[in-house]
Amino acid sequence: MISNLRYSSGQASLVGDRHNNQDRCILLQSGGVILLGLADGMGGHPRGEAAAQILMDSCNRLLQGSAKPIRDPRGFLTRTLREAHEEIQVFGLAQKPVIDPRTTAVVALVQGNTAYWAHAGDSRLYLLRDGEVLVRTTDHSYVERLRQQGMISDQQTQSHPHRNYVTRCLGGTGPLQEVEIGSHRVQPGDTLMLCSDGLWSAVDQGLMGDVLCGAMPLAEAVQALAEEATQASYPESDNTTLLAIRLEQETAQESTQSTAREAPEQHGELDQAIADLQNAIDSYQKEKE
Repeated sequence: MISNLRYSSGQASLVGDRHNNQDRCILLQSGGVILLGLADGMGGHPRGEAAAQILMDSCNRLLQGSAKPIRDPRGFLTRTLREAHEEIQVFGLAQKPVIDPRTTAVVALVQGNTAYWAHAGDSRLYLLRDGEVLVRTTDHSYVERLRQQGMISDQQTQSHPHRNYVTRCLGGTGPLQEVEIGSHRVQPGDTLMLCSDGLWSAVDQGLMGDVLCGAMPLAEAVQALAEEATQASYPESDNTTLLAIRLEQETAQESTQSTAREAPEQHGELDQAIADLQNAIDSYQKEKE
């Protein structure tokens, strides 16, 4: 059980061979909750960096304004992406002339012994354990759809002419498409990483696991991966951003303090379990409809 959420962290964001950096990331901790967010402003639309920053601002505002522990983590993440989507649209309409900025999004919340996440587009979340990728989000992209249909191979996705075309994002016109939520139990030693496509398109998963789960301090490992990605893609490297936390075992003193607070913590876990159960019931009812 991870009661005090001890962790090390690292983040890096390199402009690569682009004129400006449209990636943004954020790491927040409040009341025993960790929130990570990453956005990759879409360069094919104006002011992608503004759209990405609006998501970061939404993460900060909603976390600070929410009671902890978060009673409904999935609902919280859905609300965060939806409000950011609507604020991006309002921002675009306020410009002269009107524009439609867009961004990918991946947001993760760690609370107790569970990580929850939501994403739109091709920015990814990885959960690594013992050097192996335990979980990886599935891109909302044209080439990923082709790959799943068996029309192209994994290798062909790297060179496909439409590899940068995403099928979901924040911003643009119309309502936000259904938010995709995931969750997984975590334990001390696990590494949770968010990254833009500038990283995963240039660095394979084996190297990610070796570097992020190795003996190197996480901040150094993150920087090394970012630099490797930009060098591997030179002279056409994209903005490359990654943000990672490595969960750590609590100390003996913290364990004793945790035991003294056992009743309140168990109450918080019960509240969270009830919220999770209600979400499952709601999903089941929607499927029957």
